[in-house]
Amino acid sequence: MMNWKLAEGIIGCLQLSGRSYDFGQMARFSARDWERTMGWIDRAGLTLYLVERLKACGATEVLPPRVLARFEQNLADNRCRVDHLLYETGCINEKLDHAGVQYVVIKGFSLWPEFCSNPYLRTQCDLDYLVARQSLRSAQNVLLEFGYEERRSRSHVQEFAFERPLQRVPSQFDSPYKLQTTPMVELHVGIWEDMEHHVPLEEPAFVLNSPRLEEWGGLRFPVLSEEDALLLQVLHAFQHMLSYWVKLSWLLEIGRFMEKRWRDSLFWKRFSQHLEGAPRLAEFSTIALELTAKIFSAPMPEVAQHWRQFLRPSARLWLDNYGQSWALGERPPHKSKVFPDSKLSLLI
Repeated sequence: MMNWKLAEGIIGCLQLSGRSYDFGQMARFSARDWERTMGWIDRAGLTLYLVERLKACGATEVLPPRVLARFEQNLADNRCRVDHLLYETGCINEKLDHAGVQYVVIKGFSLWPEFCSNPYLRTQCDLDYLVARQSLRSAQNVLLEFGYEERRSRSHVQEFAFERPLQRVPSQFDSPYKLQTTPMVELHVGIWEDMEHHVPLEEPAFVLNSPRLEEWGGLRFPVLSEEDALLLQVLHAFQHMLSYWVKLSWLLEIGRFMEKRWRDSLFWKRFSQHLEGAPRLAEFSTIALELTAKIFSAPMPEVAQHWRQFLRPSARLWLDNYGQSWALGERPPHKSKVFPDSKLSLLI
């Protein structure tokens, strides 16, 4: 069973907004405490972000030597994996461009630099594309011709898994850092899955016909506007909240964006325009952003005072009393618990 105090200490190390933290507190945890909590750190996507923060603050000595060695190996493995994913993305993008597909890269590499300062610190499982509905068939054909095989589809997403000899579809037991953990490619024509959690939402129209171009690692790729990108990440996080789990690194990345932009009133004015006349969208976005602020001390913009009017009293109660406990809970829940933290999602 994970060490809760250690988990809370890790969150403390990763606070935003210049919050200070006494890293010496981490030295009191034994190698056994860390080993019991390793699975939680990995599933939360925080391992490499923690290593980066400890290095930046000259505090890696708080880690037991074998734990630091394991984290360093994770980082080295992930660099190889990310380089492979970058190469694969470049090959797919070239074929999509040649086929005239209208698309943007979402999540993953598209989060650099606003949400993530270094893609080598992200544990990326999939390659995600948002595709115009009229381009979906062309995009599917590109992947099939490139050696991908369709694995499953849902109402708003077509998913393809890369299958070659000696490779397989990833499972929850695979290391998230290893090159051998085969990525899945997902073609999205929308983000919100009504049928998954039975919560209807009129999804905002993401603009695909005039994408920004971003560049990292020598690869240029089309991405959403900054306000669309934030809205997509917020909806992605909230949708996972309805499914009983959210990866804490997603909230940390949203928080990093908030930290960089919280004084940019023009940006938040544009972002707020997405929420006008859509009270449910405004409430869902506010819940995700406030949970991020609560866990990682991300600064909320002034305009958030206006959004808070859309919060139901029950949502306010959940954020104030249960949100952080839920977000830090074990996934999968520990078998000895009568009421796993994941069930707190039922209250939201």
